[in-house]
Amino acid sequence: MVMYVLGNMFTYTSWKVCLLVFITLHELASAQFPRQCISPQILSSGECCPGLFPEQTPDSNDQCGSTLGRGACVSITVDSRPHGPEYQLDGLDDREQWPTRFFNRSCRCNGRFDGYNCGSCKPGWTGDNCDTQIIVVRKNIMELRD
Repeated sequence: MVMYVLGNMFTYTSWKVCLLVFITLHELASAQFPRQCISPQILSSGECCPGLFPEQTPDSNDQCGSTLGRGACVSITVDSRPHGPEYQLDGLDDREQWPTRFFNRSCRCNGRFDGYNCGSCKPGWTGDNCDTQIIVVRKNIMELRD
């Protein structure tokens, strides 16, 4: 009887912990495609080239920060080499020819600009024009003291 009660308490507690972990991770999850690219019109056009309006440019027609020299909307090219003989899902897997299964045009960022709309900086860079390098000093663990 005691083992049954303890077993039920553990199950109830672990269920609550799992729910808490799921809710926490759900908030941290990010999507495969940017929110600006999932409307029916955009998906049917096959072009995912969101602009920086109104955050960084006054031009509502700006695509990929092109008016600021950050990037351009270009055709996507994918590796067309054939699969090996061990791959059995040829033509059935959405990961093939990724992401042209959904989009045929996307942003290509210039220089140190990065992100789905070229609105952020590549890792290690910061600033409005991504021209300030982030200096990271790595310390030798053997030289650290209490």
